[in-house]
Amino acid sequence: MTAAVVLTPVSAPVADHVLVVALDGALDYTNAERLRQDVEAALGEEHRELVLDLSGVNFCDSTGIRILLSVRKLIQERNGAVTLASLNARLARIFRVTGLISAFIVVPGLAEAVDAVSARSTPR
Repeated sequence: MTAAVVLTPVSAPVADHVLVVALDGALDYTNAERLRQDVEAALGEEHRELVLDLSGVNFCDSTGIRILLSVRKLIQERNGAVTLASLNARLARIFRVTGLISAFIVVPGLAEAVDAVSARSTPR
């Protein structure tokens, strides 16, 4: 059995409605449901944007992708978006091949994710 994916809040210069967390480990059928529960527990009612730093995720199976999509749906119901940062080459390929790259905002790193969220949060 794979150990739980560790979800760690990340301190970043973002608005109060944004939650930034880092994931670490392998995201698969043995722990994906626990990750969903952990993300939902971390989300406050004020959070409508979510940044997931995936630099520590070394594997993701179809169950993990399903959980990421369910988290995306929850955030979309709040009129927000999920930004994925720091996908390794394997994860980026999975998201491209499945077409899910367009279901999320995908950026190269955490700094770019913070910039993207800040740009969306700035009144025009």
